[in-house]
Amino acid sequence: MELKDAAVVRMPGAFTRASVADLRRALAAGCRSDAPVVVLTGAGGDVFCTGLALHDDGPLETEPFREMLALLSDAPKPTIAFVDGAAIGGGFGMACACDWLVATERATFGLPELLWGLIPAMIWPAVVARVGANVARQWAVSAHTRSAAEAHDAGAVDELVAVDSAARRVQRAVRMLSRLEPVATQRLRQWHRETQTTPHADALMRGARLTQEMAASRVARARVSAFARGESPWS
Repeated sequence: MELKDAAVVRMPGAFTRASVADLRRALAAGCRSDAPVVVLTGAGGDVFCTGLALHDDGPLETEPFREMLALLSDAPKPTIAFVDGAAIGGGFGMACACDWLVATERATFGLPELLWGLIPAMIWPAVVARVGANVARQWAVSAHTRSAAEAHDAGAVDELVAVDSAARRVQRAVRMLSRLEPVATQRLRQWHRETQTTPHADALMRGARLTQEMAASRVARARVSAFARGESPWS
């Protein structure tokens, strides 16, 4: 898919040691690029990414995937996942870790890990952040694949689009997210994670301090001043 103002990163069909390393390099390059938004697209055909390539030839190395997921979760610019096929297990987790998830009507989603005697441990925070703990548990325990419409109803998918309008809708999402201030976008992700384990009163106090600090930043002051002059600094 050709997109303006976006660094497009293609997912592998499944995660192997080599494909995780390649994807991590591609993600890092996208984050370093001049493009204001990073877009994850599928491997091709009817697959976004089916997660871990299962094998029985030795201990599983999880650290490379953890590093890659952390890189995506803390990306210094907005991120979009475009799912036009099966997003299963770790593939679903990577899509959930993005700031915006666009899916076509033929996309499917699932958490089958318990069938193999595993749990979706590393991707769990990203999945729960999207659909909530109870829905994530239901999906993991039932272990069956959900349609794009079901995923949209559950809150996993932000935007459900027809296949023939997908390119236009993803480009519109790129324009929408490219307006965001990158540091503020990154800080919102961090703040969301922090508030999950922070008592309400403490979150209010810390939120007040954070708002005051960010409002005093050079970038925020410049954007607010431009807006006061009738300009749109994000256009």
